[in-house]
Amino acid sequence: MTTSRGRLAAGLLLTCALATGCGGTTDEETQTFVLDDAFAEASEATSYRITSFTAQDLSSSLMGVDTETEIDEDSPTLTAEVSPELSHMTMDLSAILGPMTGGGADVGFEMWVGPERITVDSRDYAALKEANPEADLGPFEPGISYFDLAVVPEDDSSIVELMLGQGVTDLRQLSEDLPEVLKDVERDGDTVTGTAPYAEVMAAMGADVEQSSRSVAAGLALNLGVDVDDLTDLYVDFYEATLAEVTIGLDEDEQVSSVEYTADLSEIYVSIFDRPEMFDPRPSDEELAQVEDLASDTEWVITVLQRFEVDDDLVVDPAPETDDDRTDQWVAFLENAGF
Repeated sequence: MTTSRGRLAAGLLLTCALATGCGGTTDEETQTFVLDDAFAEASEATSYRITSFTAQDLSSSLMGVDTETEIDEDSPTLTAEVSPELSHMTMDLSAILGPMTGGGADVGFEMWVGPERITVDSRDYAALKEANPEADLGPFEPGISYFDLAVVPEDDSSIVELMLGQGVTDLRQLSEDLPEVLKDVERDGDTVTGTAPYAEVMAAMGADVEQSSRSVAAGLALNLGVDVDDLTDLYVDFYEATLAEVTIGLDEDEQVSSVEYTADLSEIYVSIFDRPEMFDPRPSDEELAQVEDLASDTEWVITVLQRFEVDDDLVVDPAPETDDDRTDQWVAFLENAGF
């Protein structure tokens, strides 16, 4: 799961002015803060734990939704144990899939990634099957199964992201990439803030931006009658042009312990209808005006928080034994999704 990256480039020096007041006067004290130093431990990490939380504020007349969720540190969306030999991830999809069970059941899956196979425990999906017996869950049919990595080209590192729906952060990649792209950096106590293009932050956190964009665009392109490649390019361009606000938490040793980022994606749907040439058939000016009016009130802000714990002694429990080979189902599933 971890990627061999070179040691960090020599220090990105950022100067922060800390003001202190005494009596009626204010003394400005300049302190040099080396952002790369905060990632020194993470840059060497090969075994660590990640806990990820997601919040979303989404309201839109176009989509007919109005929902708001906050970061709940008692309910992580992803937990991961990463080691060189074996990694283990748990995804909690209850907020998304729970309502489909008719009773708000806990739904998620576990995944173990080794050098030869990916093992998936999707037994929680039995609740979906009970509520919808005719549903075709593809590779997520309830059970414990595996994906044979021998069918994946050696240079294709995105398979786990495609299966999980997101990448698992590589601390060494994060340590190299995030300090390089972060701008307007300021330190206040045990937090460091800055901004960077959303696409750059996604990449630093382990996502393949084009694949992530395609996964979002695939279903929408089908419903809109838009070429998925064109819509994917639009998403990539939008992510590159959108700034994310980043907050880095430091521990008592001034090492990174968390990264949180927030991005306002509210204009994405307006930007889609600003390119009518993508549509086939092309909508009339009146139809475009109506849809743009609905899209204009969209508010969509997402926040992701990840906490990190480096543990050189981490041993990941082995994956459960199974002879249920679902490689073909996974390949068909990913191909049908446009990958």
